[in-house]
Amino acid sequence: MATHDMTRIWTGLLASGALLLGTACDKTKDTGAVTSTTSTGTTTTPATEVAEAHGTAWVRVVNADPSLKSAVVYAGDSTAFTGVAYKEATSFKEMPDDRFDFKVAAPGQKPDSAMGDNHEKLATGSHYTVIAFADEGSPASKANVRVLNDDLQPMTNGKARIRFINTAANAGELDLLARGQKDAIFEGVNFRNEAGWKDVDPMSGTLIVRPQHKTNVVATIPNVKLEAGRSYTYIVTGKPGALSVIKVTDDVAPAPGDSGSMHKMDMNKDSTRK
Repeated sequence: MATHDMTRIWTGLLASGALLLGTACDKTKDTGAVTSTTSTGTTTTPATEVAEAHGTAWVRVVNADPSLKSAVVYAGDSTAFTGVAYKEATSFKEMPDDRFDFKVAAPGQKPDSAMGDNHEKLATGSHYTVIAFADEGSPASKANVRVLNDDLQPMTNGKARIRFINTAANAGELDLLARGQKDAIFEGVNFRNEAGWKDVDPMSGTLIVRPQHKTNVVATIPNVKLEAGRSYTYIVTGKPGALSVIKVTDDVAPAPGDSGSMHKMDMNKDSTRK
């Protein structure tokens, strides 16, 4: 990637008319607009056909590193995101469908001295979440970076989808379950790991996080309302004894021209990722 600011890339695209809405639609993706809700508000990302017309993908950032009060994320040597506060999940940003070395840094740090990095080839029309979090056993000046293909898709099987990500250094393996229930939704999720999407019945109440097979609660998610057709991401962050959960909700509409029909998920099989 050339060492010019991401803004200049998009200036060139605008000048060439590449950011005009296209009419092509890849029916196989079956993905409409995505409405995302985080602690900072609600935003809507256009349908997949828009990114396909532009040759782009959608990327957002989550800062889950307790030592990083404000994060800068570079795509190669270009600035992609700035001022991402701890526990913040940004809105999706349109980026070229290229291979990037995503680098996480503190304000003032240059790409060549970043705290951590990870490579990802962005697929046209896909959604990605870049997560920055503490590196277990390393100084605060180092960070882990994970790039997740969000695999967002509409569904009408009457289920909600959940994924559970453990970014809490030194917190051990964690379970996620509904308060009052015996069986965990996710069990023994290791640090740096995410367990993939899982379909669950709609529910209201409180979710709790506990050490694997233990009874003590290390974090709670109150006032949960899991609605059918929506996707919920829960990211555990913090330090042992002071854990908390970052929440992101994605509501995916059917692709334009699909007459409202959505992709039907297999109710007997969890969604998984590589």
